[in-house]
Amino acid sequence: MNVSTGQVTAAAIGLSLIAALVGGAVGAVVAGGDDDPAAPAAAAPAAGAASCDVAAVAARVFPSLVTVNVQRGQAGGLGSGSVWDRDGHILTNDHVLAPAAGGTVTVDFARGPAGVPATVVGRDPATDLAIIKVDPAAARLTPITVGDSAALVVGQPVVAAGSPLGLGGTITAGVVSALNRYVDVGQGETPAALINAVQTDASVNPGNSGGPLTDCAGRQVGVNSAGAQTPEGDGGSIGLNFAIPAGFARAVAAQLIRDGRARHPVIGVLSVSVTEEMAGNTGLPRGALIEQVLPGFGAAGGGLRADDVITSVGGTAVNSTDQLLVAVQEHKTGDTVDVGFTRAGAAQRANVTVTEP
Repeated sequence: MNVSTGQVTAAAIGLSLIAALVGGAVGAVVAGGDDDPAAPAAAAPAAGAASCDVAAVAARVFPSLVTVNVQRGQAGGLGSGSVWDRDGHILTNDHVLAPAAGGTVTVDFARGPAGVPATVVGRDPATDLAIIKVDPAAARLTPITVGDSAALVVGQPVVAAGSPLGLGGTITAGVVSALNRYVDVGQGETPAALINAVQTDASVNPGNSGGPLTDCAGRQVGVNSAGAQTPEGDGGSIGLNFAIPAGFARAVAAQLIRDGRARHPVIGVLSVSVTEEMAGNTGLPRGALIEQVLPGFGAAGGGLRADDVITSVGGTAVNSTDQLLVAVQEHKTGDTVDVGFTRAGAAQRANVTVTEP
């Protein structure tokens, strides 16, 4: 769903917008969610809508939480991040790093040293994700556990962690308000969007960008990235905040760590995830429900249509848009892949060519 009411801004101090259009808007896949040993292993499905022990979540998340400080001359800002692995990689938003392009980056650990120098490993403005790295010997590293963002349900409790307004080690709690949001966060002539975002009423303010959104077991299910404001721009969280799904972020991070950049192969569809709740209410299978097929791309050439539900790509099962993105990325530009889908309840298959936009 397109969120356009009021004003949506990236939640980083020193920057007012995400300077990128997420490649997922054209069915892009930006990284592999494969067996990359540097990436945290996905955990079991996220906790259900039961009571949430926020104090226990904080205790588990704080050792993995950092504040990211950027500076270049008089320009600078700060955001948040999560320790990704024991090699010193840290996941954050690309827009957190933008003010320091060519400048310096340091990290303050919520439960450790401050001012630790960091280097930029890879940035992907198209998805607003980035990886930085610290010397593994500079601090005791506790990688965050990654949960299953595809298993999120509306109403499920979640917790946001970060450094709003520079106040490190801050925890706020709320619920998943909605899923599959398309959020326009552009300002002026610069287009920017979050695709397939998790909406939450957990308070997110400037400085929270790049920090983890977690389930009640302390597993990261999203990357806090933007918050809505009133049309008057009075500032502060109004309970409309958005996070990049962790499954998608995990895939991007793997490629940034491996290659320093992310590729964007596509099949050319706009889709939303068929969640377990949606499947139960509609009878649709779990998968990626096509909202639009873009002309000139592989999906159109393979005969896919709006309202088809993609359930597999190249033999890899797909039960969400995030998994669709990851599955497509496993193939090279020019490859023809077998796509399984359902149309009006009937299972079908199509040969689809993978391209790059």
